[in-house]
Amino acid sequence: MGDTLDMSSTLTTPSADAARPYPAIPAPGFDRTGYEHVWTIDRPRSAVWAWLCDPATFVDGQIPPYRVEFLTNDAGETGFAEGVYNSHVGPFMNFSGILGTIQHERYRDLHYFYGSYAVSHALFRPTRLQFWVEDGATPGTTVMRLQVDADVRKKAQKLWIGAMRTFWKRFGSWCESAVSESATPRSVTTGSDPNVTDA
Repeated sequence: MGDTLDMSSTLTTPSADAARPYPAIPAPGFDRTGYEHVWTIDRPRSAVWAWLCDPATFVDGQIPPYRVEFLTNDAGETGFAEGVYNSHVGPFMNFSGILGTIQHERYRDLHYFYGSYAVSHALFRPTRLQFWVEDGATPGTTVMRLQVDADVRKKAQKLWIGAMRTFWKRFGSWCESAVSESATPRSVTTGSDPNVTDA
């Protein structure tokens, strides 16, 4: 399902904030690259959203020295709230940013600060992470879509896309197994781009 699903009519992307914490135009030698992945999950949207916006989903299970942190926004809120600072750091990575627009049970946005990197700042510079959720075609299921934007060194485009496909492939199954329900799960359908379906 992930390789044929057209979500353009129902899922829209809010404009990046004018105060985005990364350059509007990539540095010379880099291209802004978007990676998308779609899962159909055998869980209701409210449960998937609750799991997706629970800090414990990302904080628990980190193996030191890797760490995920949430720091309060100006209103004193923490966790998944607009303006909260978030970082996922460890050897060869620094994904630090600020949460942007959040639409309850529909959309979540995270902007990464300039200086964030994977492997090396000379190769991969993440800029934005977005999630959308909507009800699936079958009652009690959810379609979850991810988009990761990054400024990627031109010669390393294929390496980045391959790494993203590997990293995110099991995210839907992880969600489904973590969210309990009474019914027997069917399956997670997953796809990363129009030409690729991950089993």
